[in-house]
Amino acid sequence: MSSKQTQARTIPTKQRGVALIAVLMVIAIVVIIAASMTSRLRLQIQRQQNIQQQTQAFWYAMAAEQFSRVLLARTITAEETVNLSQDWAQQGATFPVDNGTIAGEITDLRSCFNINALQNASSENGTAKVEFSPAQQAFQRLLELKLPDLTMPAEYLTARIADWLDEDSLLMTSGSAEQDDYASLAYPYYAANTLMASKSELRVILDLTPADYQALAPYVCVIPDDRSLLINVNTLTEQNAVLLSALIPTLTEDAAIEFINSRPETGFTTLEDVTSSAAFADITLADDVKSMLVFKSEYFNLTATAAYLESGFVLTSVLKKTDNNKIKVLARRFGDHG
Repeated sequence: MSSKQTQARTIPTKQRGVALIAVLMVIAIVVIIAASMTSRLRLQIQRQQNIQQQTQAFWYAMAAEQFSRVLLARTITAEETVNLSQDWAQQGATFPVDNGTIAGEITDLRSCFNINALQNASSENGTAKVEFSPAQQAFQRLLELKLPDLTMPAEYLTARIADWLDEDSLLMTSGSAEQDDYASLAYPYYAANTLMASKSELRVILDLTPADYQALAPYVCVIPDDRSLLINVNTLTEQNAVLLSALIPTLTEDAAIEFINSRPETGFTTLEDVTSSAAFADITLADDVKSMLVFKSEYFNLTATAAYLESGFVLTSVLKKTDNNKIKVLARRFGDHG
């Protein structure tokens, strides 16, 4: 065989090898693309399923809100006191639904300390208010009773919250904080100078630590656009009995707990019923304290927890009973805000 014939057969063999390699590369690329598309498709399907489950859990929570509005409207009338024997106050109920559960807890917002009550009235002469109001004095006593490890004096925190809420930029006390103090921080911001919408806003008060906030949170709340401090003696429990001690300096927390445990099942109806109890035998209530003790409420907080398949949803709603016995939603927050 001649060298020319051998060379002629070798060239097509090399061409076929190159073609085979090219085909294999194309197949490998196609497989990689197909695998990537499959992975993206699975991710998209999972994402869509998560959205659908989360949406369903959201509507379950909204259903709980609607149910709570109906329940409050049916069980609270203008003539009756608001007390813990009523249906709205029953805790621990969980309702099964298709592929999930719904649970809800309603609390009286008059059984906690409304932070907005710390706001100072507008100053007419342009000077800062230096004397604490009855609500501010009660808050300071609450801090002294329940937050012994507070990272600042109770007077300072009371003044700082008051200055956060008031409309001016004047320091209430030397230990307070205002616009310039917040603006000079490493990550600056301004004081709100208006009422709070959520108690989670306390987290931004100057020098208030997470530990301080966690210790304070069970005793406080925020009622949107309301700066009154009213405590419903019929919905207090042993856990927040200290609110009475904060309002009444001569009433110890143990005496307040004893008073709550001796409360009639349907609660008190008049202030005379309260003052005639054994816990108040040697106590004279100041007029401003008398005005803060009530037996009804129009503001409530709903925490609805819904679960659907692998998704969960938490809805917190602030509800208000109007004069025509309708229940209106004042605010909604999604998620657990602590």
